[in-house]
Amino acid sequence: MKRVQIILEEWQQEWLAKEAEQQSVSMSALLRQLLTEAIERRQAQGWADDPLWGIIGLGEGPNDGITSENLDEFLYRTDWQDRPLLKVAENNESDS
Repeated sequence: MKRVQIILEEWQQEWLAKEAEQQSVSMSALLRQLLTEAIERRQAQGWADDPLWGIIGLGEGPNDGITSENLDEFLYRTDWQDRPLLKVAENNESDS
């Protein structure tokens, strides 16, 4: 921690003193807690306001079962062994 000196409005100091007494903590501890909460809120809002935050999830595809692991099977139909193949030689003989 680092010791700092700040200037508060009178009403701020009065509220801080009462709140610290109610919570049974020092004014310094309460001020650190309040400042931490304010910083975390501002940082969270900073993410929400960031235009790049809106593109998260755009790359999600449909739920069709196609993944990077099985993409080749889908594209190149590796089940070709189970399908009947055309006999090119027979087709050529019927042409003559």
